[in-house]
Amino acid sequence: MSNQLSVVDALPGVAFTAQSDGRADFVNQGWNAYTGRNCAEAHGTGWHSAVHPQDLPGLIVHWNATVCGAKAVDIHARLLRFDGVYRWCVLRMNPLAQDQWCGLFTDIDDYRSGATPAPIDLDLRTIIDCIPALVALMTPEGALECVNCHNLDYLGATLEELQQWTVGATVHPDDLPGVINAWMHAVRTEEPYRNELRLRRADGAYHWFAARALPMRDAQGTVTRWVLISVDIDEQKRDKALIAHALAEVSASEDRLSTIINAIPGFVWSAAPDGSVGFVNQRWCDYTGMTLEQACGIGWARSVHPDDAEHLARYWNALLQSGEAGEYEARLRRFDGHYRWFLVRAVPQRDEWGAVVRWYGENTDIEDRKQAEMLAASIAIERQQSEETLGKVRSELAHLARVASLSAVTASIAHEVNQPLAGIITNASTCLRMLGADPPNVAGALETARRTIRDGNRAADVINRLRALFSKKSITIEDVDLNEAAREVIAMLLGELQRNGVALHPDFTDDLPTVRGDRVQLQQVILNLILNATEAMNTMTGRARYLHVSTGLDAHQDVYLAVKDNGSGFEPLDAERLFNAFYTTKSAGMGIGLSISRSIIERHAGVLSATLNDGPGATFQFTIPPAAGPAAEATREGS
Repeated sequence: MSNQLSVVDALPGVAFTAQSDGRADFVNQGWNAYTGRNCAEAHGTGWHSAVHPQDLPGLIVHWNATVCGAKAVDIHARLLRFDGVYRWCVLRMNPLAQDQWCGLFTDIDDYRSGATPAPIDLDLRTIIDCIPALVALMTPEGALECVNCHNLDYLGATLEELQQWTVGATVHPDDLPGVINAWMHAVRTEEPYRNELRLRRADGAYHWFAARALPMRDAQGTVTRWVLISVDIDEQKRDKALIAHALAEVSASEDRLSTIINAIPGFVWSAAPDGSVGFVNQRWCDYTGMTLEQACGIGWARSVHPDDAEHLARYWNALLQSGEAGEYEARLRRFDGHYRWFLVRAVPQRDEWGAVVRWYGENTDIEDRKQAEMLAASIAIERQQSEETLGKVRSELAHLARVASLSAVTASIAHEVNQPLAGIITNASTCLRMLGADPPNVAGALETARRTIRDGNRAADVINRLRALFSKKSITIEDVDLNEAAREVIAMLLGELQRNGVALHPDFTDDLPTVRGDRVQLQQVILNLILNATEAMNTMTGRARYLHVSTGLDAHQDVYLAVKDNGSGFEPLDAERLFNAFYTTKSAGMGIGLSISRSIIERHAGVLSATLNDGPGATFQFTIPPAAGPAAEATREGS
């Protein structure tokens, strides 16, 4: 009995033992700390004075009913705290020995809000206030931006006060160095943040929290803010400490182990070295509706959700093989068929030679934490989807604009070139007839030859006029950030690239000098190069499609932009002919895109070239002098 009382006294809560008639014969230190009363005042029925007068009759009725039925139930009542405030608690009873019971009061005042969560709308603040956890929004640099109402209530401070405090004002001093290092590492590497730490409540008490922060990114993958969720795990921590203490105290007696563990408000189990379960506590049986006999061996696996069973089995077998401690998240079926998420932990017990002689474990209910995480993830997904839809619309508009432009050029070429070509054919036929006459009409043949030359020059003039049309002087010259211009084009083409299964890898040099030129025309060149690269990979099979867009400075300190694909490439002899007007390697191409693109780059005092890669595909690159260079000044004067 003395061992049992020492275990009760070590419980980090308000715990006591009493006779079946409700007379207390022992209270732990948690009672003294919570109520501010000494042990002598609680003995017998003295502990009743700490219960709210309106709740005491009902508590006594439920106590007697529980004792008569020999079945543990939860009893709700208000308990007077040391500061004179009544707080709602739940009293959990379990039989400890013959005619003796163990009781545990747990403060649940913070969780008795009966309000229905407000419907989710587009207001981010309203959404995070609905998450049942401490939620904070941080800037990309890690500074506090916004917190939800639960954060303010727990810490007892306003947002402005929290923004002025240092992290040391709320984090336990023993946890502070690790928290700072982990958070700085997460912000620096943009990797998710996970930690367990103690946060100080408004009344000065510290609670354990599991904190997790995820970065939110825009369409270009840039971190726009951090979402930090902290879930109270103080009760689970107390349960874990209680389990460790109970196992150490009663390891010599399986009977006493079962008695005390069954009084713990959590799931505890043990298994043989081969993984065969030999014990689950009464809490586990009450939750699942299974008996100890049904759970032994591998019978417990019937309570695992079908979608989690195979993965949990593989993980459990891996632990048995390695002999190392581990933890896994899975859903367990309640007796009414409802599934809840649990964190399943397993720790090996070893003999003096290091061999595993037994496994001990606990299952912690994490349903509230999972719901909070899924809601936060849903918020992020609904935002990655809206941006994707916007990108598709932009891509479609860009595609339609490009098609409309090419259609207009096609119609113009067909109309302008048709007449001189028809004249050339007619004159050539006439010339042949005159030369074939007997005797040949040489004078007439010479005249038709001259008309043929005239019509040929007319066709050339049409081409020159079209070239002049696409290189007219009415452009807007400004300082252009080539990185920014390329990002805008990529944002419009993301939907096109995704539909074609192309993986884009941007690699933009920081602090890239600006160039002087027309932003729209330069973006037209970038768009044309990316679309050409995408089309070059359309017929490719047997390997993934990669597109690499990069910027930087070349050996002459000129600014360059390169588009590299792993498509079909081109013949080495075509390296220069690709830029000739009306030359194309596509079955449905017109051969004017690269010609126009080179004209635009040359008007910016730059060079557009094409090279074959060492591996598959090709690279198209243009270079332009930086804004401060002499060539750029010449461009500015010529414009």
